[in-house]
Amino acid sequence: MLSAGAALGLLLVPGCHVGGHAPPHAEAIGVPVEAVPGLAVGEHTVETEHSVVGYRYPLLGAGHPLSEEVRTAMAARQTAFLQELSGSGRPELRQDVSVVAASTEVVGARLTALSTAGMRETRESSTLWFDADSGRVLPWTALFRDEAAVERAHVHLAEVLQEHYHLPLAELPGVIGEAAARAREEVEATDAGSEDGSESTDTAGAAGAGARAEAAEGARGGLLDVDRAREVAEAWEGSPLEDVAFSTGGGLAVRMDPTQVPGSGGVAEVVLPIEPEAAEEVLSELGFRAREAALSGPDPDVPLGDGSADERDTLDCQRLKCVALTFDDGPGEHTDALMDTLDEYDAKATFYVLGSLVDEFPEAVRRMASEGHELGNHTWDHDDLSGKSAESIESDMARTNRAVREVTGSDPPSMRPPYGSLNGTVRKNVGLPIILWDVDTMDWRSRDTDEVAGYAIEHSTSGSVVLFHDIHASSVRAIPDVLAELHRQGFHFVSVTELFDGTLEPGDVYTDARHE
Repeated sequence: MLSAGAALGLLLVPGCHVGGHAPPHAEAIGVPVEAVPGLAVGEHTVETEHSVVGYRYPLLGAGHPLSEEVRTAMAARQTAFLQELSGSGRPELRQDVSVVAASTEVVGARLTALSTAGMRETRESSTLWFDADSGRVLPWTALFRDEAAVERAHVHLAEVLQEHYHLPLAELPGVIGEAAARAREEVEATDAGSEDGSESTDTAGAAGAGARAEAAEGARGGLLDVDRAREVAEAWEGSPLEDVAFSTGGGLAVRMDPTQVPGSGGVAEVVLPIEPEAAEEVLSELGFRAREAALSGPDPDVPLGDGSADERDTLDCQRLKCVALTFDDGPGEHTDALMDTLDEYDAKATFYVLGSLVDEFPEAVRRMASEGHELGNHTWDHDDLSGKSAESIESDMARTNRAVREVTGSDPPSMRPPYGSLNGTVRKNVGLPIILWDVDTMDWRSRDTDEVAGYAIEHSTSGSVVLFHDIHASSVRAIPDVLAELHRQGFHFVSVTELFDGTLEPGDVYTDARHE
């Protein structure tokens, strides 16, 4: 690598390059999720007549922030993909994840997406970083000590492209070219000031020495505020640093699309190095810890979430198109067929069960829980609670909760009063959040499959709670059309608890979680 002064000089001379050097290459550190002790992979593929979407994600344990962020990022990309479908062909989207760093302090995940439509392929990739100290998941920008360091990292990439790939300033791609142009303007302004008799500075020397001095102080902070880190990441949208990893040599490894790097020799991807010395000028404290984690290899004590690896609440519905499909009065003879259909779309539903039927259909109830669906309390025998005493309500709720707990091991997290009937006594004594609905398909009255499906599709919006009854065959037959159309529109099917992001309070009444 050239000295800093010579490299900055390259930015000043269009077309200037050094000959006789083979392009440098960085070996990016990364392993499959399965290679990390204690981690497993969840995966699912949804195939419809208009598209195929598939995804793999890490199972870090229930409630782990990185699980939620990875799943949410993948879900957002899936929604964008489905909403952009042209209506012709059968495009595919495949999403995957690998681990680029894993220690007790930091976990880095690399998300990749490959979309195909006919002969056209599009690849996208990015990294997310879990900081165990704060419990937060941060974008790539958090690896850098401040915004100036992000700028400087892009200038380093410009130097590599000019020195080794012979790209003139005008041909440097995207934000790399923009950063290089700004660096050139700064150097020219400094030179102009020197010619005018202003105080002269050794630009490169000052930049290098200043950067090292600032790094010692600035690295302790970094872009660790989630909102600020995301704002900076948005400002640098399209940067190859979105897919940053660490190299086996201790520097940074930055993947680029070969079509942006003329002379790259037709390789599948170009991996540009930022050498260790240059990386140390720009890394934050989190960045240094992430580098150590990457170089040390996966730690067997990676911090996992609470409970088992049964991921449930793993989508942030405040940032996605989510809908909760709910089914009352079961389980019944059609419930298993319904769950078969739900599984085709990786859809999670909420079943408001009658306690009296739990003992009659224990296998269906056990399956609901094992497949990640949610069970709610719908009373023991569908009595109108508004006509009962406080003691009677408490007894009914406890009896139904106990029946569910004996089969699944857990109590229902919410309840739904039969007929939606409630009063102050009900609210004070059920002991659970009360979930009503905003989309009532009236399936119990019409018993018309097409009418039920059409109503649910037409009236569902992001945050909706949709009411069905799985005891009616006509309702269960409507679900394939409901899932197919709402999936095509980019919706994700989640439990009630997930829809409300765990904010439900006992005795409070909820109809929907629509975004205002």
